[in-house]
Amino acid sequence: MTVAQQLKSTIATLKSVQASLELFSYETKDEKVQNCFKQACTDSDQVITSLETRLLQIEKEEPQFKTQPAPQKQS
Repeated sequence: MTVAQQLKSTIATLKSVQASLELFSYETKDEKVQNCFKQACTDSDQVITSLETRLLQIEKEEPQFKTQPAPQKQS
């Protein structure tokens, strides 16, 4: 697995975690816990942004790692 593929996988996983954290923040009634989950979402968003920036750098430096659209099958 290339670094670019690992980054894409990590970003997808972090987005999933972030969605779970948001859901948890809505489901709890404890305001302190809500704020904790919301802060974790904000922190994870910063990490995701940083990783997406790095992925763009990698794709710019190594164009072969850019996500290519899947070829369409002809019937």
